[in-house]
Amino acid sequence: MQENPQQTNPEVSSTPVATPQAVPTVKKGIPKVAKIIIGVIAGLLLLGAIGIAALFFLVNAVAQPPLDASNKFFNALQANQPTEAYALTSADFKKSITAERVGTLFNQVSAQMTGEEEVTAKKVESVNGVNQAAFVYTVENNGKTRYARIVLKESDSKWEVNGFKTSASKIEAVIE
Repeated sequence: MQENPQQTNPEVSSTPVATPQAVPTVKKGIPKVAKIIIGVIAGLLLLGAIGIAALFFLVNAVAQPPLDASNKFFNALQANQPTEAYALTSADFKKSITAERVGTLFNQVSAQMTGEEEVTAKKVESVNGVNQAAFVYTVENNGKTRYARIVLKESDSKWEVNGFKTSASKIEAVIE
């Protein structure tokens, strides 16, 4: 039997059916390239911090032996103990000034240098294979600020005082 073209099959609809479309997914968060850049920057900052810390510790480790010798000399100056201080000096220093002259200088300035000291400047260097250092101490004494510079050089793996200066005005850590 032949079907009537006008008849519609109840199972078939003439209404178009929407086919499901792929819905684009929205990625949340930081793009991969940005994560890589942030990681690289964080790594560089970490390396920089480690480098600065290592440099700080290296500089302090290098400065510690001459600072110890300088502190002994400065403590002898504060205590007006020229004999102990003179024993810490280099052969060059002893050629240029006598123990008696150091005693006279200590008698003149030791009372002005008493008080809590602070190392306010330091310089450690090697010139032509000779290691040298200079430290500046600042002392508050009776409402006045006093300064002392102690210059050292290394001789036979021992740090010795090669010169010192006291002043009522600020002085620099200069190796003379």
